[in-house]
Amino acid sequence: MSDPMARARLLPPNRTALESALAAMSSLVLDTAGLRHLWHARDCLAELLPWLSWTLSVEGWSDARSDDARRAVILDSINIHRRKGTPWAIRALIRALGFGEITIIERIGGIRRDGTAAHDGEYARAPLSSTWATYRLVFDRPLTNAQAARVRALLPSVAPARCLCVGLRYAAVVNSHNGAMRRDGSFNRGSA
Repeated sequence: MSDPMARARLLPPNRTALESALAAMSSLVLDTAGLRHLWHARDCLAELLPWLSWTLSVEGWSDARSDDARRAVILDSINIHRRKGTPWAIRALIRALGFGEITIIERIGGIRRDGTAAHDGEYARAPLSSTWATYRLVFDRPLTNAQAARVRALLPSVAPARCLCVGLRYAAVVNSHNGAMRRDGSFNRGSA
């Protein structure tokens, strides 16, 4: 922006004549094209996204791997902050991070031994009085151990403070023997 009139427009309306003259003589080149969209995650320059996320206290910013995922996390952050402590916020954060859809199973425990619940490891045999504030997330896609650790680290920031995540399951999409995934320790047998 080498136009002196454009530099003068950056000054406040109550500028003095001296400030206007100094701005006109300055050789400072300012690029203000990105400032117009600074508060809009869709249009914000990629190098300014970290500052926008910091300003909005975005949860899970460092776990988003691409610019599109970062923009999605920023766009969802306001709604997540509004609904923190609800299952919706947990689902929205997991979806924004690119882990797909999840099922939340609440109250892991307190089942009766009358045949109403299958003994498949989904529910704990513990009294409901000690497990009423527990939940488990069931994923539609496999997670690596590192991804599972990241999800576990992020859950307390959006989940209800009184609740405890007792497990992440993805046994329905566990590592099959088709050569698509290696047995190098990055995946496990379907739960974390």
